[in-house]
Amino acid sequence: MNTFQRNKHLASRAGFGLHHNDVEQAKTVGQKKFYQQLKDTSNYRPIEIAAYKISPQQYQQMAKAEDKKTLNQFNKNHNIAIVAAWQQLMINSPNQLQEKMALFWHGHFATRILNSLFNLEIVNIFRKNAVGNFRDLVFEVSKSPAMLNFLNNQQNKKEKPNENFARELMELFTLGRGNLYTEKDIKESARAFTGWSYDENGKFRENLRQHDSGEKEFLGKKGNFTGTDIINIILEQPECAHFITTKIYKYFVNETPDEKIIKDLSQKFYASDYNLTTLMDEIFLSSWFYSDTNIGARVKSPIELIIGMRRIMPMDTREGKGIYYFERLLGQQLLQPPNVAGWPSGTEWIDSSTLLLRMKIPSVMAGYKTLDVEPKPNDDVNMGQKENKVVVTKNQNRIIIHWDSISNILDEDLFSFLLTNPTEKLRNLMTEFNAGKSRQHLMISIMSTPEYQLC
Repeated sequence: MNTFQRNKHLASRAGFGLHHNDVEQAKTVGQKKFYQQLKDTSNYRPIEIAAYKISPQQYQQMAKAEDKKTLNQFNKNHNIAIVAAWQQLMINSPNQLQEKMALFWHGHFATRILNSLFNLEIVNIFRKNAVGNFRDLVFEVSKSPAMLNFLNNQQNKKEKPNENFARELMELFTLGRGNLYTEKDIKESARAFTGWSYDENGKFRENLRQHDSGEKEFLGKKGNFTGTDIINIILEQPECAHFITTKIYKYFVNETPDEKIIKDLSQKFYASDYNLTTLMDEIFLSSWFYSDTNIGARVKSPIELIIGMRRIMPMDTREGKGIYYFERLLGQQLLQPPNVAGWPSGTEWIDSSTLLLRMKIPSVMAGYKTLDVEPKPNDDVNMGQKENKVVVTKNQNRIIIHWDSISNILDEDLFSFLLTNPTEKLRNLMTEFNAGKSRQHLMISIMSTPEYQLC
């Protein structure tokens, strides 16, 4: 595998694929230096949308109004703006690993609420802590109003404990379903989290009047535990490091776990006190990451697919909604995970209908085809809301690809450039199909193959 192929593989996993401006660099820069550039977070800035920057007090005034139209419109527009701003960072930010890890955490610590101020805060928590320390990330997420709201910990009071957050903290966020803990541990930890809430300005508070200060027994330990104690006890367990490492390995390396490698990675991760940079360095600087077993072993998620195309093909969406329709139809909208378990992964993204749609989207982007499709009914995602048929015609597409900016890319061997493992059979078939057509058309045709769905 030459330098370019290694860096292309690295860019697709530690980020969202090569950017059209980075192609020449990827051919010459060594793997280690290329990775250091992808993981650099020195210029991190939180997402802020100036047009929607209001104080919590102003938000509360809207929330208290009898007519909720103003509040609902604000949340809708602000949430759309957050998604657009974050996607622009995924496309253009050099801090690719930060944004890719933040997307991973968005699916891991899944929340789905209407309050746009809370949504913006938790997205920035994911981004700020993306490759920091998992301990810090767990605490910040657990105290965020988005999570406390989504998992009902506002209603967790000593007279009537609510187990939602305590259960998901162990089941989905730290230990894994049925691993190490019991139903009694869930009940006892729920008591410890009583009183964890936020004030009307969205600031975390421990309401001592609602906190159960009695003795609790959790994972074999006894004490008058608080929520902080519970999280620290969980993090003391090597099983937590193993669970997180396994999930990260399946997301960034291969859906089929290599238990020997994962065991070694998790031990180093635990010994580092959950330093995420240490873990990601071990993965991306290893030799096994670049083995044939791991090349082209993952199915791109809808966000990875769309963002990857937007990175390699500079385009003007003209504020059109078509680009976001694609993601919605494929089943992955930012700020809209289907449930607390987050989005599916791997081959779960693909069925006969979604594969056909994925293969059609590049041609719709380029204006070669129209799109007329109705989302599949899925109440996990739609939450009882009626879905409308999506129609994107050539005239309504409003996506302009700036082909003149990537003339150097169009001169490449597009099969090796765009695909992980192009076969001679595919080369011959696509070459014959595109005989007499432009290089642009060939590029779109290659992006419309099943092979392009893999990274």
